[in-house]
Amino acid sequence: MIEIIDNSVQFAATLACCAISSALYFKRRGVEHFLLACFYGCFSLGLLYWTLYLVLFEATPVTFYVSEIVWISSCIFLYLLQYTLAGPAERAHRRPAIYIAPVSGAVLLAVFSLADGGDLFADIMRCCVMSALVWGAIRGLAFEGRRRFHIAMLCFVCAEYSLWLSSITWLGGTLANPYFWIDFALTGILVSLLPAMRGEAGA
Repeated sequence: MIEIIDNSVQFAATLACCAISSALYFKRRGVEHFLLACFYGCFSLGLLYWTLYLVLFEATPVTFYVSEIVWISSCIFLYLLQYTLAGPAERAHRRPAIYIAPVSGAVLLAVFSLADGGDLFADIMRCCVMSALVWGAIRGLAFEGRRRFHIAMLCFVCAEYSLWLSSITWLGGTLANPYFWIDFALTGILVSLLPAMRGEAGA
């Protein structure tokens, strides 16, 4: 039951953010709002699929391909948003710290591959997408200093990695399971991306 509540709250939050981002796009015609609306829309569709499966079959999906594809698509939209907000000078900026992104991605890929024994291709795709987001966020912080959007992006990545790590050893469908507390925190982070992006876009 707690998993259904958790997913339903996150679905409602991302759907509301998708509606707000879409309204802002139609009002201002900013590509940033369009990309953010696409991110929220994809993310909420993945949550809808997962939640409906839980309600109808009272179990998590045996294969995750639908939710995996939708999740990866949503993160690609998030990366495109990150790329769009960065100017040419920022995109060309290089600091040694940005190499934390591929190193951390490779380490966590090894952990997931050894620990969960799941789909190696899906693990590679997830870690590659996360590494790209970390790369852009660290580059942006090094180029401009402390910026809300980049910090929110790093929080998003950390929350997603924490969810995956906590799901390796599943501790049951109760609030004693840290997975649900991390996921509730992720919901807040997802909502925070909207005001953080608007600040970056000068909205």
